[in-house]
Amino acid sequence: MDRRQTESAIAGIVRLLGTSLKNRGLYPASHPLVRTPIEKCRAEIEPLFADRPELALTVTDGTLVLEGVPIFHLTSSLELFLTRLGSIGVPAVIFERGLTTEDIERFVLFLHETKESGLNVRAVKDRLCQAGVRHIRVTSTEEGKDFSIAREIYGNAINVVVQALKDVRGGRIPDGASCDHTVREMNGMISRNRDAMLALTLIKNFDEYTYTHSVNVSILSLAVGDSLGISEQHRVNVGVAGLLHDVGKTQLALDLIRKPGNLSVAEYEEIKKHPEEGYAILGKMTNIQDETRRMVREHHMRFDRAGYPRPEPDMKLNPHSQVIAVADCYDALTSMRTYQKARTPQDAIEIMRKLAGKSIDPDLVLLLERSLGAYPIGTMLRLSTMEVGIVTSVSGEGKGQPGMAILYDRAGNPLTAPETVNLAEADPATGKPRRVVLGTVNPLLLPPISLETVLGHAPA
Repeated sequence: MDRRQTESAIAGIVRLLGTSLKNRGLYPASHPLVRTPIEKCRAEIEPLFADRPELALTVTDGTLVLEGVPIFHLTSSLELFLTRLGSIGVPAVIFERGLTTEDIERFVLFLHETKESGLNVRAVKDRLCQAGVRHIRVTSTEEGKDFSIAREIYGNAINVVVQALKDVRGGRIPDGASCDHTVREMNGMISRNRDAMLALTLIKNFDEYTYTHSVNVSILSLAVGDSLGISEQHRVNVGVAGLLHDVGKTQLALDLIRKPGNLSVAEYEEIKKHPEEGYAILGKMTNIQDETRRMVREHHMRFDRAGYPRPEPDMKLNPHSQVIAVADCYDALTSMRTYQKARTPQDAIEIMRKLAGKSIDPDLVLLLERSLGAYPIGTMLRLSTMEVGIVTSVSGEGKGQPGMAILYDRAGNPLTAPETVNLAEADPATGKPRRVVLGTVNPLLLPPISLETVLGHAPA
């Protein structure tokens, strides 16, 4: 399907949604004029999922845009569709792979029956969930920028982890379906805009380390799984394992988990129980795959098999357990804890190179390094102009020049707003690059900045 065919198909899909919504106001749900457009919409949208896990429909400046294709020629049914989205308060709709006719039917019914205006995104999500819509979700967006969507997905993932750990500590069994759903959201965003999702793993929250660490390990694991080229279902299994890899620690005393100093031998033996405890907890949860349970149990077994619980000599480890171990190691190294300072992304990778072949898989360390780029997102760099900036994006496979935002001028003064620059830009007078990277900068030596503000300002 070439671009013109794709654009035509996309416009047709949106028109079918509008037609079904308009006819739903005149006929019952079972009427062919309501049902047929829905079935045709489902059939025509399916081929577009062949090379992407989700499709985004947004409302930008009063225009419907599906996967970057604006729909300008509005029929009366499309105008109704646009009006209903705007009135209810739905700025962006995501259609996920696995979409069913029932999902579309229930979504159209929701648009038809909802009479309130200006609902917040959380209220809309709750109603769609109650209606049984499984593969259509809504999200907020700031002028369609992916970072805003990624930030909301990240926040939702934090809430899922908080609730899961709260349930376990309260003696209840969490529902694995919410974990599966949030991982699919993160996986879809990584496929759509990896930089936007990875950037959020660098925005650390010391007070919520337990939760942010779990989400970060899931995101990093999904990114590595994507680079490995494993199937979508395997990536989701890996992502859920990353999200729940430390759930077994809920069975340990909080004072032990939060202890700032060195652990005694007895205390360390207690800590070593958490992979087995996690394996047992996941065994009681619904919607959790066996592969996910195995990865949680094996993520501390080490590449050289000298970890815990110690595997039997003839035990074959899950090939993806080390993905969790590598992601866990990187996020732990780049996070500030009571017992350590946060390492820069480059310092963390250097430490992991030394651990490669011992604690962690050397091939996966190399893959993570390539995914993050020579200068990972969040790295502070000094340029030949003596300006200092932060890496906001990396090119494919970590090759080429990173995207940067200048934060400090040549005198070291903070700019009033980040200035996005292209390191590939040439000086017209010499033909050589206008700016060249001189080296990394320790961010602690500079006035503090809001990393979230900078990364949110960067173009998606």
